[in-house]
Amino acid sequence: MHEYDDNYRHEFKYIISASSLLSQASLLGALMDRDAHAGEKGYYSIRSLYFDDMEDSLAGDNISGTDEREKWRIRIYDRDPGYISLERKSRKSDLISKSSCCIDRDTYGRIMDGTLSPGGDQPALLNRFLIGMRTRLLHPVVIVEYERIPFTANEGNTRVTIDKDIRSSTEFASFLKDTPLVSRPVLSQNMGLIEVKFDEYLPDHIAHAVERGNMRRETFSKYLLARRFTPDGLFTRPLTFTGQP
Repeated sequence: MHEYDDNYRHEFKYIISASSLLSQASLLGALMDRDAHAGEKGYYSIRSLYFDDMEDSLAGDNISGTDEREKWRIRIYDRDPGYISLERKSRKSDLISKSSCCIDRDTYGRIMDGTLSPGGDQPALLNRFLIGMRTRLLHPVVIVEYERIPFTANEGNTRVTIDKDIRSSTEFASFLKDTPLVSRPVLSQNMGLIEVKFDEYLPDHIAHAVERGNMRRETFSKYLLARRFTPDGLFTRPLTFTGQP
């Protein structure tokens, strides 16, 4: 099992309309490099299983805008269980940091059935998560799945991603299966989400490309958007966004 921890970086988010998605991707593709992980098709799929405690504290911190908050998730790419990542995402205002460790399928299974205990030979992040499962009763609450178009630039160590077809599901038993989940979209009118991450500065030409038209920064997370469609959903009405091109 491998473990790493990124330093804090800036993160901005924008909602983008379906009609603008292709033109935005084309513009960013002319200004930035396409992430090598996207392969020839230019995108990859992400499937994330999110956890929260019995009082939905992690979602509550997001809703209330708590300055320092965290999220726990297990993630796979392109529905491939050969690489399973346990991740803790931390936020301080507009700064984010992600710690992660790779786990195998057996470890995942023991996490899900509650038979894995903290141990000295396991990554510290995994032990911290397991302690959270015992003391805070962290448990699976929703799956978020989407397709990601990624771009990178050396200036500012900048990464821009366009996430589309964002869906939510509670088919936890099928998380590692290479099959579609029973799911539903979390944004109206097939809108997408742009995320911009950078270190000390965001290059002007990239900032202008991202914020063209009426684009404005948003604060919602995909996890929070998805929770409104779970049986104990946190929202009673659809979320709408206005002023987008």
